[in-house]
Amino acid sequence: MEGEIINKVANSSLVVFDLEDYYPTEDRVLIDISQFLYEGFILREKDFREALVNVDWGIYKNNLIALTCTTDAILPSWAFMLVSSFVQPFASLVVQGNLHQLDLVYYQTLINKLDFTLYQDKPVIIKGC
Repeated sequence: MEGEIINKVANSSLVVFDLEDYYPTEDRVLIDISQFLYEGFILREKDFREALVNVDWGIYKNNLIALTCTTDAILPSWAFMLVSSFVQPFASLVVQGNLHQLDLVYYQTLINKLDFTLYQDKPVIIKGC
């Protein structure tokens, strides 16, 4: 076996779609709603709303936000919606869940917006971790 080693993959017509090229550049932030609850478990509506008003939501500008509650508090769905309404004007994306769920929603949204016509009728390798 003499001669030059040829990279047949590099010389082929394969097109690489690298998911890492689309990894978010924004900060991914987990907001724990339990910090706004009495003793981390009890939602007192007046206190909860007051605590939300007193937060500087501008610190989350252009961030990707995951809203969660790390305690076993039983919360009405409007609690997450209320927090979301405060952070939404500043954040790029807000989801209810953990950072993994945030990544899933981010990529699903991104992939739905991409134009895949340049990959049509071509062999494609999807690269990602």
